[in-house]
Amino acid sequence: MPARYALQNHPAFSDPLSKEDLYTLVARGSLARGEMVVSDETGATHTVGEVIGGMRPPRQAPMARPAFREITPDFEGPPEEIEEEPEEEEIEDERYNYTSSGEPILHHSHPSWLAYAKTLFLAVLLAIAAGLLFLFEPTYAIIALVASIIVLFGVFVARVTHDYIVTPQRVELLWGILGRSSKEARICDIRSIDVYESGLKGMLGLGTIDFSTAANAGIEVQFRDLRRAHEVKELVRKLQSGVDPTED
Repeated sequence: MPARYALQNHPAFSDPLSKEDLYTLVARGSLARGEMVVSDETGATHTVGEVIGGMRPPRQAPMARPAFREITPDFEGPPEEIEEEPEEEEIEDERYNYTSSGEPILHHSHPSWLAYAKTLFLAVLLAIAAGLLFLFEPTYAIIALVASIIVLFGVFVARVTHDYIVTPQRVELLWGILGRSSKEARICDIRSIDVYESGLKGMLGLGTIDFSTAANAGIEVQFRDLRRAHEVKELVRKLQSGVDPTED
């Protein structure tokens, strides 16, 4: 018998649910991926996202229709076999990438390189110092060059390990190298979206977006040092009004 999972502190769903039930509730926006469930088999506690991770949308089998052929009085011989039309395969929209749960990713970005301007400036100074020292002290020049490369690599890692994702159901922040952490908010629960562009970063076109929900008084999810922050805000507002960009 397939494993079933009981939701914790969720009076609306008192009976254990299957993986397919959990996936359907998340796809409809009735359940968050961060909700905790308990397995009936092992008694272990998991998040809904861990249980349905990697699942694809369940495909409904088409209803078989019996072949029909009118038989007239002068009919001779058995009716010819009618070739069944091949089942049309579900084709994913190639314009979008998809999450492990099958949601189209409408926006995916990282913090801008300009968010690390001071660190990048340090790497440039170390590279210049390496060039100058090469004429006098090659050993120190190599040390300065290696330090510059390490700084640049650190900026690269810090940038690519922060992911900002928007799907039709949620906004999500992912971060971490060895262990990936996440924070998300359902589109239908977002009550306010604040965009901040100030100082030098604002002049460079970088902004911070704060997503707040009715469930918490503070900020639920924050996208920091993002380019075209207002465009992302408008995308979320369209999703809240029922506009589906995947149908364009």
